[in-house]
Amino acid sequence: MKADDVEFLVGMAVQLDETIRKLVIDEQEIFEKLGDARVQELKAFWNQEFTDEEELDFKRSLDYWDKILIRTWANAQRARQTRAQVGQTLMKLNSHL
Repeated sequence: MKADDVEFLVGMAVQLDETIRKLVIDEQEIFEKLGDARVQELKAFWNQEFTDEEELDFKRSLDYWDKILIRTWANAQRARQTRAQVGQTLMKLNSHL
């Protein structure tokens, strides 16, 4: 792999770390707006713990901040997965040097 490619991956890792930190802060701010009880309900929904009927009913109750939290979780999940892949790639490169 070329030095430019490695530099790109390192930059990507740094950028993903910053994104993840921002998403964690956003998540905490939304938790405060929603309260513990609603956050627990949303976690159960996110973890697909509801029956199909419960899920349909729950989806109807979602408001703006509920949807923002779910989107934040989805973005954080994608960022963490991508960060893990970048880290694995960099570790493989280091083991070949």
